[in-house]
Amino acid sequence: MCIKTSSSGSSKKTSVTMRSSTTTSPSTTGSRARGEWQEDENEATTKTKYSKGGKAAATTTKMVPSTHSLHKRETKYDLWIFLAPALLWKLTPILPVYVTGITRILSTRILLTLHYIFCDKDNYQNKLTQKQLRREKEDYLVGIVLHMWAQVALQLIFPSMFFSDASLIKSCALQTLLSHVLVVEPLYYAAHLWLHIPEHMKSMHGFHHLSIHTLPSTSLVQNFKEHFVYIATFGPAFLLPFFLGGAQHWTVIASYLVLFDIVNAFGHMNIRISNPMWIGKWSPLRYLFYTPEFHLGHHAYFRANYGLFMPIWDFLFGTHRDYKKPDPDLLPAQQQDFVFIGHNGGLGHLLTCPEFSVYNVYDKYVRTFLPLQVEFLLVHVACLVCRLFLKSYRLSRYCINGKKIGRIICVLRTPVDYIYPSRYKGVNKEILQLIKDENKKFGTRYFGLGNLNKMKQLNDGGKVISDMVKCDPELKDRNIRVWTGDTMTAASVYNQIVEIPGIKDVFYIGANGKIGNAVCNLITKRRPDLKIKIFSSYQSISHPNISYTTDLAEMLNYKIVVTGKIIPGHKYTKAFKMAKMNNVPNKTRFVLDYTVPFIPIDVRQFPEIKHVPIGLLQVNSKSFLRGHFDICMSHDQDHIYPCHAGCIMNAHEGRETDEVGDIDLDEMEAMWKRALNYGFQNRIIDYKTNHHSQDTATKA
Repeated sequence: MCIKTSSSGSSKKTSVTMRSSTTTSPSTTGSRARGEWQEDENEATTKTKYSKGGKAAATTTKMVPSTHSLHKRETKYDLWIFLAPALLWKLTPILPVYVTGITRILSTRILLTLHYIFCDKDNYQNKLTQKQLRREKEDYLVGIVLHMWAQVALQLIFPSMFFSDASLIKSCALQTLLSHVLVVEPLYYAAHLWLHIPEHMKSMHGFHHLSIHTLPSTSLVQNFKEHFVYIATFGPAFLLPFFLGGAQHWTVIASYLVLFDIVNAFGHMNIRISNPMWIGKWSPLRYLFYTPEFHLGHHAYFRANYGLFMPIWDFLFGTHRDYKKPDPDLLPAQQQDFVFIGHNGGLGHLLTCPEFSVYNVYDKYVRTFLPLQVEFLLVHVACLVCRLFLKSYRLSRYCINGKKIGRIICVLRTPVDYIYPSRYKGVNKEILQLIKDENKKFGTRYFGLGNLNKMKQLNDGGKVISDMVKCDPELKDRNIRVWTGDTMTAASVYNQIVEIPGIKDVFYIGANGKIGNAVCNLITKRRPDLKIKIFSSYQSISHPNISYTTDLAEMLNYKIVVTGKIIPGHKYTKAFKMAKMNNVPNKTRFVLDYTVPFIPIDVRQFPEIKHVPIGLLQVNSKSFLRGHFDICMSHDQDHIYPCHAGCIMNAHEGRETDEVGDIDLDEMEAMWKRALNYGFQNRIIDYKTNHHSQDTATKA
């Protein structure tokens, strides 16, 4: 489509000329998709000046500012807005309203889950950004709730429109289908063209087109004002049968809206259909019903394929363009070189699983109003049920430096299993069985142990697992390697501390642990000027620069506090309260916390304290790691826990020794240097302004 603009005085006229149907090769689609949208973002109307000879001398551009996403939507009242129509139950039946709305929500969630499992889970080339997921999560159900309110209004104004005799349902359904084909389809085509006029694109429709890589639910994500355009556009499908035929029924309307959502979501799925019955030149389906590639072509080109579900209108008006979804060029599906063995981290962890909602994968682990013990019990019961059908839980695979494939696989164990020693033997056996299964099926030799799967009480920091592998008849000759990644974690924490400008002393909680012990020992070796106060009754390190205390309130005497141990919140509260009562001045400004999961400390008594997660690396290289290596971990996109990163580095480098037991200090330093070369780095913390920030290069 060509847009030509002429001007005369202060008035402007725009003429639009459509190109005939064309085919564009996949190699050009990616760059042109972003290129054309960039043009739409920066050029709304143009004015060309001509020289005396009639040739164009210069072109100036008048900007049309984007307004479709100027305001961040407030979401905390969404549940109340959803429930509010129930207050009108005395005025009109609300059951049809909620049956329709809830069915639409459930069908959308089911489609999202199925699309992740069968389309996106192992496609490491198609990574959705945290920014897109957050934006869509806030808006994908807005249209459904608006339609619920519209239904309430229509039920009050035209009650017979929803409650005609049940014997007329069949005829109402047929009339609704005809109204959609004959009225809604061409009306939508015209409305969609109108929405692509630059001013309307900037104010409304551009919000939808921010999603280059789409999900099924992207079909529901619109600017708020645009929802009313669609209510007017799709309304005739069920309004015309009532006004012209005198009858309509709420079950027909509900069915239409649910089917509409499903078909609309189908057009936003990342799947390819190559059957000639669908895309053949002489096939009626090519013109009467679209494929995902037809609408994905609209998201790629922006100026083609405007039709709703019937491409015939684009063929008639010359706006059709063929689009072939590029081959993702993935490594073989059976390739799996490395497995990082995780476990469930509680109810909040369960809610971040993409099968539950892909929109939650970068969310922080949330706490409910229930006591932590009750949450643990609930998620434990859920895992017991899952164990009836599954042996483990597999996350998305990811690519390491373009050559190897890694994946996180969780044993179906919860925090309850790591609390009680009587369960330790069973957990270790399950880890060993997972190693057997993955080696037998995929030939995987490299395995990393995540978080509690390597705790000292469970298996002596991975030593027990390493010994079990070496003694197992099936695995002892398979050259299986077991790593904890703790060397990398210790290196990350050490460098985070010693790189603090002007640091002279630090208060350390959890220094007697494996990581803390290695960090303190390396500090005494490399930084003899740095004093450490350890909160512990057990003195594991004897050194002139290290002292101990059992009074947690002493942390307030230090600007920097480092913690590698989860301490119950009430102990912090008690220490802070005692300090307040004794008028102890607070010097603490930063609590640097590398515990997993990160649990915020209540610092309301001393709001000047910033509780900051560390032991978390930014991934700056877009080529070394590709795919969803960073989901379900309660941290932001393109971040990774050092133990996971260390195991990935071992797999990439082909390390043929186990990494279990105590940490080698020399290896800590060598591994950190290699990590920097791979594009890993610690989070950047501004110790002057008391804010932590991320390198702009890693932002989505």
